[in-house]
Amino acid sequence: MTASMQVVDTAVSDVVVKFRLRQPSEDKVNEIAESISQVGLINPITIDKNKNLLAGFHRYLAYQKLGISTIPSIVQDRDDRYSELVEVDENLKRNELNHIETADHIVRREELLKALGLTKSSGDNRFTSSEGKLRIKDIAEGIGLSERSYQKRKQVSKIHPEVKDLLVDTEFADSLLDLIKLSSEPDDIQKLVCKLLITGKCRTWKMAFYHAKLNEFKLTRESHLSFDIKERFGDFPKSIMKFQKVEDDLKKVCDLVNHDESLRVQKGALRFGETPIRLHQMNPEHSKFSIDYYTNPGDLVLDPFNGRGTTAITALSLNRKFIGYEINPTSSQRTREVVEKHIDVSGDEFQLIDGCGCEMKEFEGKSEFIDAVFSSPPYYLNAEPYSDDPNDLCNMEIEEFDSKIDVMFKNLSRVIKKSNYKEKIIHPVIMVVGTARNGENGIHDMSFSFQAIAKQHGFTLWDQMFVECNNPFLVCSIKRNYEFKYVTKNYESQLCWVKF
Repeated sequence: MTASMQVVDTAVSDVVVKFRLRQPSEDKVNEIAESISQVGLINPITIDKNKNLLAGFHRYLAYQKLGISTIPSIVQDRDDRYSELVEVDENLKRNELNHIETADHIVRREELLKALGLTKSSGDNRFTSSEGKLRIKDIAEGIGLSERSYQKRKQVSKIHPEVKDLLVDTEFADSLLDLIKLSSEPDDIQKLVCKLLITGKCRTWKMAFYHAKLNEFKLTRESHLSFDIKERFGDFPKSIMKFQKVEDDLKKVCDLVNHDESLRVQKGALRFGETPIRLHQMNPEHSKFSIDYYTNPGDLVLDPFNGRGTTAITALSLNRKFIGYEINPTSSQRTREVVEKHIDVSGDEFQLIDGCGCEMKEFEGKSEFIDAVFSSPPYYLNAEPYSDDPNDLCNMEIEEFDSKIDVMFKNLSRVIKKSNYKEKIIHPVIMVVGTARNGENGIHDMSFSFQAIAKQHGFTLWDQMFVECNNPFLVCSIKRNYEFKYVTKNYESQLCWVKF
């Protein structure tokens, strides 16, 4: 088909604007309008014989804005498919499209080229005449892309239409790799990921995918792990243990609490300035080992400092009961939400109390009803700012911090069941503590303070494990500490007390 082309002055009011694949940019219209005012229109708009606009939408709107009655126009005498193809090519080459818009344009361009008989079909072979027809490589190069890059962008078009409509005008439409990943997910996952992003419940693609894929997941509750109960307390050596991070179901559920981005804080890290980090979360493999080793199914586990909920989730997954305290309302809410949604527990098996776990006022008048305590207390000296609550131990100086720990052990000595050495009945109070940096005074090993306080309240140190931390700055620490002539420990102490 041949085409004739001429430039004419067309009344702006006569130009017909049909549905546009690309919505206009007000900033671009203003920029073009200013240019027209200064130097005139450099490139005419393109219309067909029926005055339908094919290309130059922003130029047309600029003329409207300026109130100019006529606009220079190139008239193309082609059918509607050629006209639309011109529009698509114009948008792909001249406009700043996001990845969703680009994908839709690419797919439509392919459809038009195929309808016009300009592309090779899947049935073309060496015996089929396909001279002059375009291959995928040719189509990609026609808009300035490699074949691989073209296919990646085209993949985005497979996203569910409702999801594309919600994301197209947001910042999330600019992340190509995440959009490609989204396109390969089932429709229900796509919609949930989109909902999490749009509502702000998740601020990043990574978190949205994480939460969406675990949306309907239920954690299996084990009665116990691999230990023979009769052999538990035979010979348990003091040791250094390193628990590897694993991607099992337990960790995934625990991470649902820790990965809530509202729980992140700003904290200085070495000399790298203010860095967004997650507060400390215990490795669930650590708590899983300890709770299973020292307790039996049906036992009641107490955690005075719930934090990220690792102890709660682990204990419940092992078919234990749980009571905990939590001072941070956001963390408390997230733990409740995760437990309710992902673990089948009855009301009397799980209780989370708002507030600091040192006073234990809810337990007044009760004694010897807790089977085990497992907790990772906060650091003092504001090492990990956790909340603004003045009753939060992390906001206290050493003396005040230790006085609160003293109160906690006093209450624990009343509520924990007594152990029986001869019968090998152990009801442990387990605290995982580390070291706190004390400015110019170096470091302070919290384990010494805890041991001294526990002893004052009649507790006997039963076991001690040194648990290596997965410290990404281990090499830097060694180098820095060597230069400053002091040593920092890259491990935490798991201290286990009993009361006979």
